[in-house]
Amino acid sequence: MTESSKKVSMFSSSSLSKVNSDQTKFIQERIAGVEKHFAQICSALGAYTRKTAKLRDKGDEVSQTLMDYGEVENLNKSLRSALCETADTLAAVQDYRNVEVQRLETRVVGEISLYGGICKTAREELKRSFDTRQQEMNHRRNLEKTKMRHPQNRQHIVIAETKLQKATLEARRACENLEEQMDQFEQRKVADLKKVLREFIQTELAFHAKALELYTKAYNQISNIEEEEDLEEFRNALKGDAVARAEVLGAGKGSPLSPVITSSQEKKDSHRKQNMKKSMEKLQVEDYEEVTGSTSSEDD
Repeated sequence: MTESSKKVSMFSSSSLSKVNSDQTKFIQERIAGVEKHFAQICSALGAYTRKTAKLRDKGDEVSQTLMDYGEVENLNKSLRSALCETADTLAAVQDYRNVEVQRLETRVVGEISLYGGICKTAREELKRSFDTRQQEMNHRRNLEKTKMRHPQNRQHIVIAETKLQKATLEARRACENLEEQMDQFEQRKVADLKKVLREFIQTELAFHAKALELYTKAYNQISNIEEEEDLEEFRNALKGDAVARAEVLGAGKGSPLSPVITSSQEKKDSHRKQNMKKSMEKLQVEDYEEVTGSTSSEDD
């Protein structure tokens, strides 16, 4: 016995000549349900991604404001160093958040948004099956009319029977194809939703794992601020001559009082520009595989 013969058909042979309204309605509701809920999930994930992108931009603003202050703070050395280092670390957090946004856009929202077209194709397949069964019914009625009107005209009856047999065969094939298509639709729906949600969670895990590492680093950088030393520097400047105070007040980026900041920041900016693409690609591959591997081992 073949695998297809073992399978219980969605449409029994006795119903091939009829429009099975219950089954048709059942399929329509399944397709409509997937279309509705997948669209809602897609909309929610899209909004989440847009909010994350806005948070990334605001995070860049925070980093920049800290850097702006650090570049002109030429009196409190430990504060200056901590601000610039923390700003750079927080900027790195937003680089990782940018990867998070890109993954969400392509691997989560992009994937689930395909279901608009998938549901449309499923409805078209249902309509084709409905039309072939409707044609079978029409040919069956035509045969009955021919037998009633021309009971002695064997030629007309044979022609009508032949058309009915052909229509019945096409309807059977359409029903079997619809059954197969809907079976695949249900399997793909579950598999794709599972894949998308796992991707969403893994993306979040990858980002937050790196963010925790960087925020810890930033916390330690801020902890390196020496309040007493910076206060002592201020007191010395306050008690110093007017020329020294004027130099401190007028000092800014590139001034003789801040060569360390200027050269350090220019070096960092150059290094980040040269290696950004390479580091981001490495981040997307290595970090993702690390988190994916850990979650997969847990599943096993």
